[in-house]
Amino acid sequence: MKIKTNLWTGIIMGVISAILLIVLPSQVPLPMFDSGAPSPRILPSFAIIGMLIASIILIVQSVVFKQDKIYEFDIKKELPAIIMIGLLCLFAILIIAIGFVAAACIVFPILLFYVGERKPAIYIFTLVSAVAIFYLFRLVLNISLPGFGG
Repeated sequence: MKIKTNLWTGIIMGVISAILLIVLPSQVPLPMFDSGAPSPRILPSFAIIGMLIASIILIVQSVVFKQDKIYEFDIKKELPAIIMIGLLCLFAILIIAIGFVAAACIVFPILLFYVGERKPAIYIFTLVSAVAIFYLFRLVLNISLPGFGG
């Protein structure tokens, strides 16, 4: 399959930036009282608008100026990366559903096995690291990750 990189990147990132602009007001609330300081939405808005402008430029480059790099997508070469991305997406979903530590204990060993790691010490180190990261965030940084049970 052949992919026009500028065109598809412009379309995908344009759609994402449009969605982000729509949801931004619900995700970044305005302060209750006007203190005269810039809105907390200003920097995210600038970044998203910049992304939208860059997306439009990529689409124009592709459609109007015919400047595009054609990428030959070979599923056999890309499948390992797609599987790894899928496992990381599963990890993100499981964090919400069952908690950080449980998700790490499920997904990370699968990832290690998939990439060919067979040493038990690496598996143990990875699982201990997941628990340590959880407590580092909770106790030291005061950032609450979804716990052991979601």
